[in-house]
Amino acid sequence: MKKMLLLVTLVAVLVPMFAVSAGAQDVKKALSEYVLVPGSAPVMAIPFKPSPEKAKAPSYCKPCLFYTGDFNSSSSEANGLFNATGGVLGSSNAEVYSGFTVPKGKTWTITALIINTLANSSAIDKKETWDIRKGITSGSGGTDVKTGTGATYWKTTGRSGFGYTEYTNKVTLKPSVKLKAGTYFMNVLTSCTTSTCSEGSSGIFYESDQESQPGLNQYGPKQPWDDSYFNSSYFGYTYDATWGSSGACGGIGCDQFSTAAQGTQK
Repeated sequence: MKKMLLLVTLVAVLVPMFAVSAGAQDVKKALSEYVLVPGSAPVMAIPFKPSPEKAKAPSYCKPCLFYTGDFNSSSSEANGLFNATGGVLGSSNAEVYSGFTVPKGKTWTITALIINTLANSSAIDKKETWDIRKGITSGSGGTDVKTGTGATYWKTTGRSGFGYTEYTNKVTLKPSVKLKAGTYFMNVLTSCTTSTCSEGSSGIFYESDQESQPGLNQYGPKQPWDDSYFNSSYFGYTYDATWGSSGACGGIGCDQFSTAAQGTQK
């Protein structure tokens, strides 16, 4: 049965609150569940700028195949969805799978997968798990294309939201993965399971959403909208849609997540 999660009142600075039940923390799966009205400009570290006429790839994504765009906490649909193993979840996982499309007639060689994450930890595990799947639908994980572990890059983006600092989480794929045209689903599982994670058992990690079309500073081909899924036995979800009134984010945002892929195209 899915856990019942309560809303709390919006305060000047949105500080997460946890309810203690049977001696354990009842972790909120989505940031929207902390507030009645999500998004607040005062929590931004820097102001956002409109996308330039010809957007540049993020500095951490070179060569960059695509970037869906920046998280914008001033949006009324701003949100984030738990995506991690370890930290406050202990040995449990919560996984966000974001859809992406390789254009018709093209082949992508992916060397790194990238997500942006709202977190309370200045360091994470040095290696993390990544996964690429195909054919995910509501209730079904489809088929696994390739999974592995790789070295991580974890640096601040200069943005923040809901009282958390946003970090770029980039995992290197070795060997690289070749994908033919089609739609796939990516997950980078933020890991906080060793002493290298600065927050240890109190680590909190929400994958940032992206709620504008086109995205702020979007780069490369447009990626799928309303085609991401949440999988977590801890929260009682089996590849459930993230968007919409019945989605994992409770009807607030999560139409697309702030993701990117690094590599080359032929």
